[in-house]
Amino acid sequence: MSRLLRLSPVGRWPAVVVLVALVLLAQLAAAQVTGSGVTAQVLVDNDAVRVALLVFPPGAASGEHVGLDPELGIVLEGELTLLTGGGREVLGPGAVRWLPALVPHDARNEGAVPLKLWVVLVKR
Repeated sequence: MSRLLRLSPVGRWPAVVVLVALVLLAQLAAAQVTGSGVTAQVLVDNDAVRVALLVFPPGAASGEHVGLDPELGIVLEGELTLLTGGGREVLGPGAVRWLPALVPHDARNEGAVPLKLWVVLVKR
């Protein structure tokens, strides 16, 4: 004989708390932290494109690197200092920068507030 388990409203709270905690942990798991303190929350990653929200605390830098794919960066908040072979650029909120594949670059937050930056890698 089967029995239905009915929880009172008070009995449901622990289950709701556990569910909310699991959702928050899943969101934290989606955020990646690099060695420099830069966090990357990847929103889309498939064969064609990778879209990530990067947050650079003040003083953080990506370190010089070369992307195998072209990328588009969009500054949301703070200032991005971008170093390439073409020189140094300081980009503020709303600025958009295209980098072709294989261009060595370093992204830095030399400001006093966090830098938030959308990065779209075009894989095809």
